[in-house]
Amino acid sequence: MVTDTRRVRRTDPGEPDDCPVFTLHKAFVPKEAREDIARGCRTAGIGCRDCKAVLLEHLFRFLEPVWERRRALEKNPERIWEIFEAGNSRARRVAQATMAEVRDALGF
Repeated sequence: MVTDTRRVRRTDPGEPDDCPVFTLHKAFVPKEAREDIARGCRTAGIGCRDCKAVLLEHLFRFLEPVWERRRALEKNPERIWEIFEAGNSRARRVAQATMAEVRDALGF
C-alpha cells in the first residue's frame, strides 16, 4: 500500500494525516500507540514498514475473533446452512411486505 508520497527515503519526515495507512491506524490502533506512530513518522524516527507492522499487529488482533468464528463454522457446515436459511426467511418476509406495498400503490 502506498504511504506518504513525500517520504522518498527512510530519513525523510512524513505527514501521517496525508497517509492512507495512518487512516487505518485511526480505525484499529489505540490512541496512545497511534500518537507514537505519528510522532515517529513526522520525525523520521520510524519508517513506513514499521508503521505498517504496527497496523498489522492491531488489525490481526481485531480480526482474530472473526477468524475464530469462521474456523468454528467450517467445522459445522450444517450450521452455515441454518444461518443461510434463517437469513433467507427474514429476507423473504421483508420482500413480500415490500411487494405488497408496491402492488397496493400500483392498484394491483
